[in-house]
Amino acid sequence: MEQSLQTLTSNQRLVEWGERIASCRSSGLSVRTWCQEHEISEKTYFYWQRRVYQTLSTQQGPYFAEVPVTKRSGKPEVLATLRVDCIEADIYAGTDAATIEIICRALKSC
Repeated sequence: MEQSLQTLTSNQRLVEWGERIASCRSSGLSVRTWCQEHEISEKTYFYWQRRVYQTLSTQQGPYFAEVPVTKRSGKPEVLATLRVDCIEADIYAGTDAATIEIICRALKSC
């Protein structure tokens, strides 16, 4: 029982950290500026990021990653469409390299 409570707490932390990382990436701010505005040290942010990516890379089977899309005025420009079997992902102009890497890893795991 104790182990399952600890795992639950660990998983909850990873989800929260993942949400914060996504918030930073979708904010349009640099990591430094975002961290300053949220009163989080950059060291802590990068620790969270490393732990989340380590967890994702060791998971068995396919997993899904929610990639935040920033709202833009007008029709967004699709630069590329990645397809693996029947799954596809559009890459829009302005997408940062780290987000593209996450999308590629998710598609590769399918």
